[in-house]
Amino acid sequence: MTKKKLKIVIPGGLDIDFKKYLEKNFKSKGVLSNYNIVSVNKKPGELTRELLDADVFITTRWPNKDINAPKLKLIQIPAAGFDNIHFESVPKGCQVSNTFEHEVPIAEYCLLSMLEAEINLNKMNAQLKKGNWKGYFSSSSFHGELLNKNLGIIGYGHIGKEIAKRAKAFKMNISSLVRNIGKYKSNKYIKFISIENIKKEINKFDYLIIACPLNDETKNLINFNLMKNMNKNSVIINIARGPIINEADLYKVLKNKIIRAAVIDVWYNYPKDSIAKKLYPSKYPLHKLDNITFSPHSSAWSSQLWDRRFKFVCENLENLYNKKRIKNLVN
Repeated sequence: MTKKKLKIVIPGGLDIDFKKYLEKNFKSKGVLSNYNIVSVNKKPGELTRELLDADVFITTRWPNKDINAPKLKLIQIPAAGFDNIHFESVPKGCQVSNTFEHEVPIAEYCLLSMLEAEINLNKMNAQLKKGNWKGYFSSSSFHGELLNKNLGIIGYGHIGKEIAKRAKAFKMNISSLVRNIGKYKSNKYIKFISIENIKKEINKFDYLIIACPLNDETKNLINFNLMKNMNKNSVIINIARGPIINEADLYKVLKNKIIRAAVIDVWYNYPKDSIAKKLYPSKYPLHKLDNITFSPHSSAWSSQLWDRRFKFVCENLENLYNKKRIKNLVN
């Protein structure tokens, strides 16, 4: 008896062609015929109609409203974050899974951020292109090293582990602040600290990288009362979610030079589409400060990312088709 095809619904009109990646992976395994892949455009009611008999919905959003999808077995998020999934509205019996595979480019971004903060290559480049040799072989041109610098990583999931691997190669002193300290054992390469002790430990770090999920416990975790106790030469790097750092307090500590600098990839204001112009990512004039580096939530955006992600997605869909265990369940 021939198995029924799995119906997979994907949103259309995206910059990333989900259908192309699905077909590419299924073809490589010779199982494309097992799936009916439907790309939904923005016509009114089309998504509602297609979800009526869908088995899988690949999306980063599930809203807080009634959606009639009685046969839905899996919401597959092609990304790590699931803060846009309203779990109470997910159909009964439907599983929700997320996807990682972004930890390598994000870890490299973090190492780049720390190296640039030490070496200031961009500044040297800009000066010498103007013919300015000021500081040539003099003490005024000294720059720093990552060797023996103290790194604190909030969180030790996929991203935190990859950052620690690379920081170890630079012989940094690495600590990770975690919620469940009993799960981890410190060793000669990394020290684990309870997140409850963050205020006591915060002044020890030259670099603080935020790599934890946004939830009720972590929202505004990094606030003025915490940052005022940081090492005055320290740098904060946020590649997790913007609101983990209190927005007003971030501006305050940078404007008043309470810490040296920040590198921020995740924000408070986001555009509704990719062609937005003159939308600053914060309601505070962070863009006017010279001790913060911006990037548009792109630390993970390597050319290899989506191949890896859809390889995982297709493996999960194969598991669903063959009634095997779904990986990375988040509900």
